[in-house]
Amino acid sequence: MGAIASLHSNSDIEILIIDDELKARASLHDILKLSGYRVAMAENVNSAIELINEHNFPLILLDLNMPVLNGHHFLDYLAHHDIDTQVLIISGEATFAQAARSLRFNFVQEFIKKPYAVEALLHSVKVAAEKIRLKEINNKVQAQLSKSEQLHRFFVDSSPDIIYMLNDRGEFVFLNNAIANILGYDKSEIIGKHYSSLVYQADLDKAKYAFNERRTGDRSTKAIELRLRCKNSDQPKYVETNSITIVLSSKGVYKKKKENKEFVGTYGVIRDINDRKLSENTLRKLNLAVENSPNLIYITDSKGTIEYANPKIFEISGYTAEEIIGKTPHIFSSGETPPHEYQELWSTITSGKIWRGILKNRKKTGQLYWAQQSIAPMLDSDNRVTNYVAIQEDVTEILAQRDMITYQATHDPLTDLINRTEFDRRLKRIINTAKTKGSTHVLCYLDLDNFKIVNDTCSHTAGDELLRQISRQLSTLIRNRDSLARLGGDEFAILMEHCTLEQAQATAERIRQHIERYQFRWDDKSFRIGVSIGMVTIHAENGGFDELLKRADIACYIAKQDGRNRSHVFTESDQACIDYRNEAAWPEKIEQALSHNRFRLYRQRIVALKSIEGDHYEVLLRLQEDSGKIIAPNAFLPAAERYQLAASIDRWVIQQVFNWMLEHPDRLSSLTLCSINLSTAGLNDKGLIEFIIDRFMQTALPAEKFCFEITETATIVNLTAATQFITSLKELGCRFSLDNFGSGLSSFAYLKNLPVDFLKIDGVFVRDIETDSVALAMVKSINDIAHVMNKKTIAKFVENDSVMKILLDLGIDYVQGYGSDEPSLLK
Repeated sequence: MGAIASLHSNSDIEILIIDDELKARASLHDILKLSGYRVAMAENVNSAIELINEHNFPLILLDLNMPVLNGHHFLDYLAHHDIDTQVLIISGEATFAQAARSLRFNFVQEFIKKPYAVEALLHSVKVAAEKIRLKEINNKVQAQLSKSEQLHRFFVDSSPDIIYMLNDRGEFVFLNNAIANILGYDKSEIIGKHYSSLVYQADLDKAKYAFNERRTGDRSTKAIELRLRCKNSDQPKYVETNSITIVLSSKGVYKKKKENKEFVGTYGVIRDINDRKLSENTLRKLNLAVENSPNLIYITDSKGTIEYANPKIFEISGYTAEEIIGKTPHIFSSGETPPHEYQELWSTITSGKIWRGILKNRKKTGQLYWAQQSIAPMLDSDNRVTNYVAIQEDVTEILAQRDMITYQATHDPLTDLINRTEFDRRLKRIINTAKTKGSTHVLCYLDLDNFKIVNDTCSHTAGDELLRQISRQLSTLIRNRDSLARLGGDEFAILMEHCTLEQAQATAERIRQHIERYQFRWDDKSFRIGVSIGMVTIHAENGGFDELLKRADIACYIAKQDGRNRSHVFTESDQACIDYRNEAAWPEKIEQALSHNRFRLYRQRIVALKSIEGDHYEVLLRLQEDSGKIIAPNAFLPAAERYQLAASIDRWVIQQVFNWMLEHPDRLSSLTLCSINLSTAGLNDKGLIEFIIDRFMQTALPAEKFCFEITETATIVNLTAATQFITSLKELGCRFSLDNFGSGLSSFAYLKNLPVDFLKIDGVFVRDIETDSVALAMVKSINDIAHVMNKKTIAKFVENDSVMKILLDLGIDYVQGYGSDEPSLLK
């Protein structure tokens, strides 16, 4: 940063080595270190750019052949940003084209081919270092020569500025050698030519004042900034020219003309201000960026007194410039930040380090806002702090959204009760407490009776409202320390901490009676429902997490079997005599369905809202019993997962879909995308990946026409396996869809690294967007974030045109549901 200090030895020059090969970097490092140079290293172009933007390196040793961004990209960057340095190219593949391409930059000193001789390399480095030293020496000589008129000729010949004389026709009659250094011309190429041959076209009018000046004294034109043409570059160079009118004949340069008139000309100096102008341009850009930044920026002196504040400060805080300038940042303090945080802040920045954190600030109106703040010290050449630069970003809305996302990750969006994930976490904690402290607790499993009647009679909207009302009722009937959760559908759970079974039974009976008396009204209809409750005690000896949930579910099932609207406490005899929901029978049924092809495949269209596409649908699975009854997947898939049959079902579905496509080439031709669901078990089954790849190889079906759907819950639980699974099949061209997205909005944290193509937004949000502003906001948020990540969105449970219209306005890409298409048998 800044100009190079006095360079009298090798140690005064710091060299940057850029090479992606560790051994090559290390070798160059050792060679140059032993020769007394200071050395820094970068393994790639991005790292090198960061270094040169933070530090000035007079000399750079650059390898051309690097991955991603190569050495040519780095040279382009140096040229584009006009970085003052010298470069030696060191490359193992030195073609003529590469050399020519590199040496076109005037800061590239030499092209060295690997392998190189150490002596030759050091010689080249020494020559380059000498040029750098000569530059400083030249500057010193200029200062010394200006003190003595006796050294004028030497000053002219050695000046870094162009010294010139023009005759009365504007033609150059004298130039010093500096024109070669500044513009690239030999002076013999320019002498005798008109000054306009050097002037950039856009500056010709301005140049007339500089080169045609005939006035003397105070009336003459002073310094003028121009752009001149360079011989070896299309980019003009900024210069400053000072000129005076002289009588050339009196100087002995020319004799008087016959008319006895004096031969008037112009004597001037052209100074290279290109770096300064580029710096000024950069400063103007920075100033423009700071003045128009959406962030709050202020600068203080070393004692913390504010010297500058950008307009955003005044806009957000409400203070005027007069109220802020000259004050300390304490003017923004809310008074709610603990003193130790300020102590840590000051300790960090006074030590020369950057502090980053979030502070609660206060506006002039008294309104509080959260600011994510970065405070950096500005150091002088002696590493003493001269100023502090503070950048604030108002993150109030972001934190509010984060709080909302955190809340949504642990709460059911329909009822605002804690969700299954949070309930499971609390249950595991209580199980551990029971084992370590010998305490007793009770787990209650609640299933509403006759809830389906409300759903079928009135609609899902009525059912959702009933669930909300029941949730509020239940919340009033339990203790503050108890946990009430909605597990899904019409199922709830209560975790009664530090509670005896007798107390839990009394509470359960109070709940049962209250729900029994509760009357739900919707439009002109009135309903009464009941609740079946299963209970199990939690103590040190009664099993683990899964076993307790199963026992509570069994107890609830028995309560329903005994006539509903009652409670039942699990006993060990229940386990032996209950064929729990006939689950023991499901494995055999599933095996028979697989072997006798009793599964049926349906399809439901996925409709594009913004474009016209070919066939795009999801394949749905059903099971047909001997009686002809069609069984929905939620009846048998849980058992399939539990008894390790889910992956076999995955294989069956994939095989049947592929066979169907081969048998119906016309349907395959019109197909845009076919989505196939995969189970949680399938994500962990490496054999399934091999099976899918093998089927694609054998059938030659186009992989890009198939999309595999996995649930968000399964993905979160098996994130590593899911990522590997997805990556393997995407290499074939397959696409992936993340189903039920939004059911736990911790999803945003991992989503950007998950290579899925579609997000299927959970229907619990979609179906309520007409009446629920939170649901609408959630759908919009998911859609916006998905599009930022170049993923497309599919809204599920779209049941009517009004919902479809809202989704279209939000920019959703696709919809799926009974409002656009009912599932039909895949024939």
